[in-house]
Amino acid sequence: MSKEISVIKGLLFDKDGTLFDFEKTWNSWTLRVLQEVSEKSDVNIGKLAESINFDLKAGKLLPQSVVIAGTHREVTAALHKNLPNWNFEHLESYLLDIVIETPQYEVVPLRSFFQELKSEGFSLGVMTNDAEKGAQAHLAAAGILSLLDFVAGSDTGYGCKPAPEPLLAFAKKSALKPEELAMVGDSLHDLQAAEAAGMIRIAVLTGIATENQLKNYADVVLPSIADLPDLLSKNSV
Repeated sequence: MSKEISVIKGLLFDKDGTLFDFEKTWNSWTLRVLQEVSEKSDVNIGKLAESINFDLKAGKLLPQSVVIAGTHREVTAALHKNLPNWNFEHLESYLLDIVIETPQYEVVPLRSFFQELKSEGFSLGVMTNDAEKGAQAHLAAAGILSLLDFVAGSDTGYGCKPAPEPLLAFAKKSALKPEELAMVGDSLHDLQAAEAAGMIRIAVLTGIATENQLKNYADVVLPSIADLPDLLSKNSV
C-alpha cells in the first residue's frame, strides 16, 4: 500500500524498542525483578523466569515473552500465578516502582530529535503498553515530556495496542484525521493498531522483531527513528 508521507501532520511513537533500546532496558528490569521477588518470596527463580519466558542463562527475554508486548498488568498477572502470597495490587505497584528506577537507553538523543520535529510543526505523542506512570517518568528523564502533546499508557483509559482506540485518542487530541498521522513502532501490535486506526504504519528495527516479521504489516521499515527526518522530507512511500 502506498501512502503519502507529505500528508503527515502528527507522529505517535511507541516507547520501548522505538525511543529506547528494548533489550538493554527490559532484560535488566526483568532480571532484577526475578532476583528480588524470588528472594522475598522463597520461590524458585527458574519457575518465575519460566512464567514470563525469560532465559536466565542468556539473561534475556524470549521472543514470546509477555514482557515484550503485554501490558504492565499482564506481566504482573503472569508472575502472580506463582506468587499466591503476594497481594496483586502490591505486586503491580512494586514492579512499577522498579520500572521507574530502571535506566533507559535512548536510541538517539531524544530531546534534540523531538525539538526538531516540534519546530517543524508536527503534533507529537507517545503511546505505550507500559503503565502511564512509568512512561511519564521515562519521558521526563529524557527531557521530552514537555514537548509531547499526548502521552498514554495501557492504564490511561483508552485501552492498549493492538486496539485502535488509544491511537484515535491521539487523533482527537491533535484535531487531525487518522490518515494525517503516523504510528511509529517496533512491534506487530504497533502496526496492527495503526492499520485498525487508519494511520500510516512506520516500523523501526530497534526492538525484538525483525524486518521479515514487520515488513508485510508496514508502509515503510526504517533501521531506527534516526532515519525518520529523512523519510519525512520525501514525498511518498
